[in-house]
Amino acid sequence: MEAGTSLREALADLPTRSDRAALDATHWHLGPGLLHVRLPNFEWRKRALASHDAHHVLTGFPCTPAGEMQMAAWEFAAGRYPHAGATAFCLPLVGMGALLLPRRTFNAFLRGRRSTSLYSLALDDALLASPVDALRARHAPDVAHAASMRDRFAYLLWVGASLALMLVPFALLAFVFFWR
Repeated sequence: MEAGTSLREALADLPTRSDRAALDATHWHLGPGLLHVRLPNFEWRKRALASHDAHHVLTGFPCTPAGEMQMAAWEFAAGRYPHAGATAFCLPLVGMGALLLPRRTFNAFLRGRRSTSLYSLALDDALLASPVDALRARHAPDVAHAASMRDRFAYLLWVGASLALMLVPFALLAFVFFWR
């Protein structure tokens, strides 16, 4: 990305994803091949997606499964989207990242602890016209910091909550089949 590139220009260059093309659609598709699942495109998701995509631009995390795990860790540390559905949908990505990409996910979380998300801001013309470099320096600086005990504890709490949330369906199945 060239110096001086605006957020609007960078978002236009973000790799095309099937969910970006259908923001107003009633459904969107997750995953490739056999994992291709049709999901409702909830209103909270439509409202959150523009800022979420801007976070990809500011952090440099790719629009891939690994990048989404990093992005989830970053957003939970920097300021998640304030909706229970968004939390339930994105929180498992933190646990998956901790299991599959532990170092990258923890580093994304640490970076998020020193960042601020865009969810509380309106993505208006002024913000979209702002240079990415300035927004990155203000909202998502990529400066190495040693993890404090508070950082480690906060990460462990989110990972624990994530893993607990992922176990809920299995606990319900066990209850239905074994404790009737």
